Amino acid sequence: MKSCSAFFVLLWVVSASAQPAAPAATPIVAKSTYHPDNSHSETIVDKTTNELIESTYNAGGALVAKKHYLLNERGLPTQGHIYDGRGNLVARSQVYFDAYGRATEMRSFNLNGQCYQQVVYEYDASGAAKKPKVVNVNPGAAPSIKPGVIDFTNTAAPGQMVPQPQAAPAQPAKEPKKKGFFGRLFSK
Repeated sequence: MKSCSAFFVLLWVVSASAQPAAPAATPIVAKSTYHPDNSHSETIVDKTTNELIESTYNAGGALVAKKHYLLNERGLPTQGHIYDGRGNLVARSQVYFDAYGRATEMRSFNLNGQCYQQVVYEYDASGAAKKPKVVNVNPGAAPSIKPGVIDFTNTAAPGQMVPQPQAAPAQPAKEPKKKGFFGRLFSK
């Protein structure tokens, strides 16, 4: 009987040593930030999935906004989604980097793809970050930009003048056509 139990103990030791070691603790970093208006933000950074989640709560403890960002290999946010307190997607953001891997600009876009906020990051000569500049934009007030037509057919050899088209002579204004019965009936 002793040899049988010793055999099972030996079998257990061998099987336990053959098992892979348990993974190390998940590298998750969390912090809370309290704001002067009694609201607070909770930030969770998960380095195994390269994600950052920031939840902002009002003074009463209700969720106001939630931001979910993807992080690059250096742990910096690259892109993300912004949700309201009910979990509805309200905006997207994109971060742009320079040749040294430093963030240069973060743009936030509404669901129509219009940029409504830019955060510009600048650095001094020694590489230290300056205070970011925030530019809020009203996308509804932006002028509409339409593509123009460029005529590349009038080309000349270097040093030669390209003849410019002559403007058409102005024609006298025509008297507007009078509306008929149905035109008057259905006009505004």
